[in-house]
Amino acid sequence: MGEAAIGATARAGVTGVTRDVPRTWAALGVASLVGLAGRYAGGGWVLLADFVAAALAYGALYRAAFDRPSGLAGLRWGREEALLAGVQLLLGLIFLVVIAVLLVVVGAVALGVARAAAPGFDATSSEAWKAALSGPLAAFAASLAPLASLAVLAWLAARLSLAPAASIAAGRLQVLSAFDLTKGRAGLLVALGLVFYLPSVLIAAGGKAAFDGPAALAVQAAAVGLYYFCVAPAWTAACVHVYRHGPSLAVAERTEA
Repeated sequence: MGEAAIGATARAGVTGVTRDVPRTWAALGVASLVGLAGRYAGGGWVLLADFVAAALAYGALYRAAFDRPSGLAGLRWGREEALLAGVQLLLGLIFLVVIAVLLVVVGAVALGVARAAAPGFDATSSEAWKAALSGPLAAFAASLAPLASLAVLAWLAARLSLAPAASIAAGRLQVLSAFDLTKGRAGLLVALGLVFYLPSVLIAAGGKAAFDGPAALAVQAAAVGLYYFCVAPAWTAACVHVYRHGPSLAVAERTEA
């Protein structure tokens, strides 16, 4: 993969943190506060807060990555934020449809395994489900479908991960059209996603499970701050690096022309 190899891309991500955070700290700070407020409010506010916070943070980061006017330390609501909000909505719709299909498939596989393991299986009884899937072979067979579904979602997320960069570069929404830009790079992007995202996810999940009250909120604040000031800049810079070292740049230039 040449310059877009995992080592070069990871270094580009780390460099992006030191380069872009000083230029976008206000936007990242506001995004962190919005995200934390959503977690404090709970319920549906979490999704709404994360939606707004991601648009603010990634809008500022992609402007910085493409050397565009940054506003007040990255804080503004302009074309880039609107584009990324649209990208989020379209990606959310795509994943909602895919997840719904995968749930049907997983349910059908589990039902088939249960009926094969227990003749006369009653699908309305929770005890019947436990008994049918209690055997090691049945449990293993039933677990393959969820694991395969997670692999499909990770692969799809990687294949669509350049949609924000392509949209900002082209000045218009590029979601499904960005699918081809990651051909042959899905493994690289999945690996980088795990490297960059896993620490903040583990901190947030561990803190929620291990602490209550103010301590849990403090851990959540640390996880949100880590995400917006480290993970998001690194991921943005890595995606822009992959975008610039492949056919995507030529595609975007033809689109703009």
